[in-house]
Amino acid sequence: MEKPIYQKWLDRVRYDMDTAEAMFATRRYIYVVFMCQQALEKCFKSLMASKGMEIIPVHNLRRLSELTGVNREMSEEDLRKIDFLSQFYLNARYKEDIEELSSQVTPSLAKEFIDFTGEKVEWLTQKIKP
Repeated sequence: MEKPIYQKWLDRVRYDMDTAEAMFATRRYIYVVFMCQQALEKCFKSLMASKGMEIIPVHNLRRLSELTGVNREMSEEDLRKIDFLSQFYLNARYKEDIEELSSQVTPSLAKEFIDFTGEKVEWLTQKIKP
């Protein structure tokens, strides 16, 4: 039997979190926050799939939080953090932006976002109802 779509998204979330940890271990901090953004995006999309919503090509985490309705349950600090992560979706892929963005991501900031993302993934996963 094939896995439900929401479960396929969750499988990718776990992979992305493992990748964020691996990037932290190798001190590639910009890719830590990029993978954290990816993990949260996929977690939001898993929640959307579990609700029977169409998965649209949106990568902005605040917008995804609004589409799923969980933004109303998030603190202003959480929303600021997902806004910060959202800038790493495309920008981390382009060479001209990598140097500037890399200077923003210290080891302590990368660790903070691994922890934050792990907490939010756990919280969002609890909202997924098959």
